[in-house]
Amino acid sequence: MQSGNERPFVLNTPVLLIGFNRVGPMREVFEAVRTARPPRLYFAGDGLRNEEERTRCEEVRALAGEVDWPCAVSTRFSETNLGLRKGVSSAIAWFFENEPEGIVLEDDTLPVPSFFRFCQEMLERYRHDERMWVVLANNLMDDWQHATDGAYYFSAHGYGAPWGWASWRRVWKHYDVDMGQWPALKASSTLKDFFLNEGEERDVHSMFDRVHDGRMNSWSYQLDITRIANHGLNIIPNTNLVDNIGFGEDGTHTTSLADPRNKRTARDVDFPLVHPRFIMPDEQRDAEYFKRFIGDTAMNRLKDRVKGLLPGGADGPLRKGLSKVKRTFKP
Repeated sequence: MQSGNERPFVLNTPVLLIGFNRVGPMREVFEAVRTARPPRLYFAGDGLRNEEERTRCEEVRALAGEVDWPCAVSTRFSETNLGLRKGVSSAIAWFFENEPEGIVLEDDTLPVPSFFRFCQEMLERYRHDERMWVVLANNLMDDWQHATDGAYYFSAHGYGAPWGWASWRRVWKHYDVDMGQWPALKASSTLKDFFLNEGEERDVHSMFDRVHDGRMNSWSYQLDITRIANHGLNIIPNTNLVDNIGFGEDGTHTTSLADPRNKRTARDVDFPLVHPRFIMPDEQRDAEYFKRFIGDTAMNRLKDRVKGLLPGGADGPLRKGLSKVKRTFKP
């Protein structure tokens, strides 16, 4: 929201829109982008995995032809299926090859109107501040009851799930989809004083191990490593500006409707923004966020150990059953 004596907001920041085969959610996100009217739109789509997906993939790609405002449209539609890890990361790399900074939305990240202004103001304000890594506009902790200093805060301990974000080419140049620096970083003493507690250290090591060796299909934890290695900070608004509308059976990491992250709390933020007085990570809020939404539980770790002893491999019925329990378990 903006006060009556302010000039109307004009978006001059480019937007990358990434889709695949989910037509309904992609249409909603596209309409949000259409309302914002970016001057340059980059539209990326992964290739189909089978012929059954052809119609849906083509319908998603056809949205690029519905741009009806003054806008330079660039498309990158893969002929082959690259998958989540390589498909999304290569689309973002393409974007930052062409733009020094910008906003990134996937087909399940639905922003409110003020999301675009918030991202643009953060990109402009911290453009040359090497400490700033990513503007993360989805805030699952918008119910935080403690005192806040400004309209947004700085985070150093969030992991994964960048649902509606913005950043700079200077950050993306550090990205490595294969996470090549992780074994050396893990073996060194560099990380020893970084983690807030032993639980975070244990669980983050486990997450990064799974991504590095391919057991977890993700592109975003690789970006977290670059932030840690460079002592970077993420910027997060106190008000949630993006809802994830992709929870359900066709999601990749958001399959369960009972997931505690499945929250529809996005609303507009007021302008002009009140900026924090100090550039310091809010470690108390980071610790609570990790506890609620990221860290593993003793029950889940027990399930993992039990699954490792079961016959039938990863596709065995007992292992599948336990995986389903794990996804829906809420401590």
